[in-house]
Amino acid sequence: GLLVDPGGGLVDSLSSISEMKMWPDSLQDAFGGSFGTIAYLFCVNFLTFPIINSMKDADSEYNGAVSSAVRVIWFVNVVFAIVCLGFYGDNTQDLVLANLDNGPYLSALKLFLCVDLVFTFPVVFSSGRQILENALLGSKGESGDDSVDLQRAAITSGAVAACFGLSQVGGFGVVANLVGGVAQGTLAFIVPPAMAISLSRRSRNSEDIDIAEEIFQWAIAAFGAAVVSSVTYFTLAEVVR
Repeated sequence: GLLVDPGGGLVDSLSSISEMKMWPDSLQDAFGGSFGTIAYLFCVNFLTFPIINSMKDADSEYNGAVSSAVRVIWFVNVVFAIVCLGFYGDNTQDLVLANLDNGPYLSALKLFLCVDLVFTFPVVFSSGRQILENALLGSKGESGDDSVDLQRAAITSGAVAACFGLSQVGGFGVVANLVGGVAQGTLAFIVPPAMAISLSRRSRNSEDIDIAEEIFQWAIAAFGAAVVSSVTYFTLAEVVR
């Protein structure tokens, strides 16, 4: 089916990509419709802590495992995007499954996808919950007091409510663009330069700070701030329009 349907098959579908429009018409289309989604797919910094927590020996295994995983995921995402664009062009839906008919096999596939998400979400969510607890409770989070347990439950409930609220903003594409632009944009373009500058200054005296060496880091952080602001504004403007 992949070679003959839809259209004239895989070869004809892929060759038609060269005739499609590749660039957005405006900044609103770029930041409000795609940039955050691209960051969501390729800036996978948010998976760092789940990967570390799931490793038995993260100190020696992390670099090699992450490098290999990122290469594979990048390749799969690029190939999948090209194939979908070749098949469906401008009619490609936020969830490409919506482009397919609802037969028994596809319905089963969608159900399995839901099951996968049910078990994947807690893995990613647990690391965020842990970071929030460490930031808000500090050393108190290790005690077994009832008051601390209530505070931990409140933190978890608030995080779940925030996730639920984001899921009500709009369709999958809107949520992915907003989350990718804000969260992944911050983690990829703002946090790393801030950490690099902080570590550099910590290792030197205040009189030895070389501003020239920090210009590149400040430029990346400024780009990140502009991206996060633009994606947030244009995505929300698209939602309320």
